[in-house]
Amino acid sequence: MGEILMAERAKDQKKTEGDKLEALILKHEELIPSVQKTSVMVDLYWKCYAYGDELKPHVEFLDGIMLSSTREIAPSCVENVDELIERQEKSLSQLDSKRNVVVDLIGKGKVILEHPDKPKFLEGNVKRIEEGWMIPRRRHRKD
Repeated sequence: MGEILMAERAKDQKKTEGDKLEALILKHEELIPSVQKTSVMVDLYWKCYAYGDELKPHVEFLDGIMLSSTREIAPSCVENVDELIERQEKSLSQLDSKRNVVVDLIGKGKVILEHPDKPKFLEGNVKRIEEGWMIPRRRHRKD
């Protein structure tokens, strides 16, 4: 292609332009590794932010379960105890209904955590969903 464009040029101009073209091609070839690394990092960060967005409603759900199941009532009468038992059973059934989703999210987060260039905030997100899942379950087992 270069020969066609340079057919009517002087020999020294052809060489100069050819050298410039070779230098430009070399420069672009040297950029390929950093462009590929940037592409990988963009993809990784996109996955991490999407994961965080996916987690948010489930963390809020688990926080809500936590609040509702840990509110203290005075078990001074049977009605209060019955209410407490009813709330605990409702919390357990809600947790059971979300089990597969939360376990999948925890697994998904752990897979992303294996990437050596993961962002720092990812570990906190995974920890939040794990703790949010384990703490209410432990409390229910104690009660």
